[in-house]
Amino acid sequence: MNLREGTRRLALLLGVLGAIAGGFASYLELQSVLSQRARHNSFEQLANSPVVQQARKFCFENSATPDKRPSVEFDRDGKLIPPYCFIPINDERATDYTPSELNSGGIKTVHFQNREVASIEPQDGQTLYPTPAPAAWLYLVVAFVPILGFIIPWGAVRAIGWVGAGFTQSAK
Repeated sequence: MNLREGTRRLALLLGVLGAIAGGFASYLELQSVLSQRARHNSFEQLANSPVVQQARKFCFENSATPDKRPSVEFDRDGKLIPPYCFIPINDERATDYTPSELNSGGIKTVHFQNREVASIEPQDGQTLYPTPAPAAWLYLVVAFVPILGFIIPWGAVRAIGWVGAGFTQSAK
């Protein structure tokens, strides 16, 4: 068998195996990126809903102590009257606010911190936290991992075969 032909076949075989492994890794990374994007979209959709915006506005305009916190109420038109938020009694300058339960618009509870939505608990019981949107370069990584999975082993075998061929060939 020819060393050159054997090296070429080995390089292709390992390249294909590397591409398959890269495809598997790419699939796992894509699932992670899609999950992160779904969590980001879910949180943003609820955080920007009219119910939460109304609660935020009312909360920071009408902070009260926990003993003055009213229950959920509705006005004559059936619109939610947002609950008061309270500042912890120990520190008047605290930036942690916790509203009472909303139970409206599919949202059970909203927690604010530093005047931003810190978490949302929908009616289904899970808790959503602010999640950054996945970076665009992550999608490129997903696309290039199988390509790199082929090129790296293929190139390594070709380079090693080229160096090995230099030792086996006779000088002219």
